[in-house]
Amino acid sequence: MSAYVKELQAALEREHAEQQKIRDEEARANIQAARERLTPVEERLARVLATIPVELQREGLSLTSLQTSLRGRWRGNCHPGELGTALRKLGFTRQRRWHGENGFQAVWRREG
Repeated sequence: MSAYVKELQAALEREHAEQQKIRDEEARANIQAARERLTPVEERLARVLATIPVELQREGLSLTSLQTSLRGRWRGNCHPGELGTALRKLGFTRQRRWHGENGFQAVWRREG
């Protein structure tokens, strides 16, 4: 009988260790997400822009596509005003297209 009890205790300890490991991983993920959200928008945007090919940047980037790539400081996606300011600081300008197959569009292009 004591062998059975020892086996149950060992199984219980393994289960507790696995649960603790999962909680630790979740805590690390939450800390990383908080650090990411508190990083300045310009830095986060620069990292996202580094992943976008130059050809697509020359065609122009829409604010909504960039906005969905960046998390907001508190919840949801990045605020459009903050994103526009960060784009300007990184040398982008907004160009409005009034005519086209999709109607009005505003795209952001890098100057120069």
